[in-house]
Amino acid sequence: MKENKFSFRQLRLFAFALSALALVFFVLACATNDGTAIFFGVMAAASLFTGCVCLYLAHRITTKHTNFFLFDRRRGITLTPETLTFPFINDNLTYFLSAYVDKSLDLWEEIPKNLEMAFEATPAYRTPVAFRMLHDMSLQEEKDIVPLFLAAEKRTVAALCRAIKAGGDKEMADIIFEMKCDPERLSTRIVPFFKKNKRIFEGRLYHYVKNHIDEFDTAKK
Repeated sequence: MKENKFSFRQLRLFAFALSALALVFFVLACATNDGTAIFFGVMAAASLFTGCVCLYLAHRITTKHTNFFLFDRRRGITLTPETLTFPFINDNLTYFLSAYVDKSLDLWEEIPKNLEMAFEATPAYRTPVAFRMLHDMSLQEEKDIVPLFLAAEKRTVAALCRAIKAGGDKEMADIIFEMKCDPERLSTRIVPFFKKNKRIFEGRLYHYVKNHIDEFDTAKK
């Protein structure tokens, strides 16, 4: 794991503190009439300049890391594929989806058009999002799972199943689509499927991202 001497959060805090200090020096420069006004003016300019440098360095830290699933935006460090964990991947996926939906469970209702456009630009995200949808469903109360699953449009479930197949799990995709197409006969299988496979959904998401990590390198786009 390669860690920066200063994280982008620290640099942003430094920039804020220096900007506040520059304001203080500016007020003092305006409030004095003797030679110290020049000193305070120089200090204000120096503080403001240093704050701008800190902001620039913070920007460099956040932009030089080009792989979405390897950059820890909270600490400003880059991970290696070997150090990835499911919670970290899931948190980054939450951040990714926050630009498109209020909560990822909403994807069962409809996949927004702007998210579809993002999938077109970066197809690798389709499968992780599909496994995230399955994992979200597995976390719901048993009484809520069947209504949520039945309310999903068939085209949404079909898109999810295609993404799962693309991730190499045709059997799982076929089971899901069969339950969607024949819910009256298979309704008793819906809740057990989601509840019993929670760990499997986590594993599929984790291994897909780890095994396809190069596909999330934005430098290649």
